[in-house]
Amino acid sequence: MKKITMWCLTILGMVALLPAGLSAQEGEMDQKFVDMAINSNRFEIAIGGQATKKSSNIAIKQFAEMLVEDHTKVLNELEAMASAKNLSLPDQLEENHSSILKSLADLSGQDYDNAFKEIIIKAHEEAIALFELASKDDGVWDNELRSWAKENTPSLKSHLEKAKTLKTKKTGDMPPMPSIKRDSTGIL
Repeated sequence: MKKITMWCLTILGMVALLPAGLSAQEGEMDQKFVDMAINSNRFEIAIGGQATKKSSNIAIKQFAEMLVEDHTKVLNELEAMASAKNLSLPDQLEENHSSILKSLADLSGQDYDNAFKEIIIKAHEEAIALFELASKDDGVWDNELRSWAKENTPSLKSHLEKAKTLKTKKTGDMPPMPSIKRDSTGIL
């Protein structure tokens, strides 16, 4: 009888621990998504802000302003949701993102515009993959986070398509300056 009682207590103990183990795993998956999504949005806000100052290309400046506005809204939503769920928020930009921003800061003109376009395309491809993974049934555990990721994926795809169509001009591609016609006195 003692062996059966011990065996039952062992099984009950394992069953009692099972939900705690699962919730820790669930929390880890949700936390990892929140960390990565927050970092992604912070990076896009930072690179967008940098581009509005460094680029002289009007299309890139407008695109960068849109990035800052859209990703700030998404970041604020995610941070509020994560806080309500007692998930922690990363306190700074990831080191690789900081390095990219520093490298870009050393560029100017066409070099900056080309690098910005390449980086922003890659960043959106990575963000889309993250959000699509999180929004799957076997993605993050929290239903609200999963739905939020799914709702925000189309916006990321739209940003990616816009980024791919950004025109960056090379110095040799600049149209010639129109000549100014002067009359015989040299006055316009």
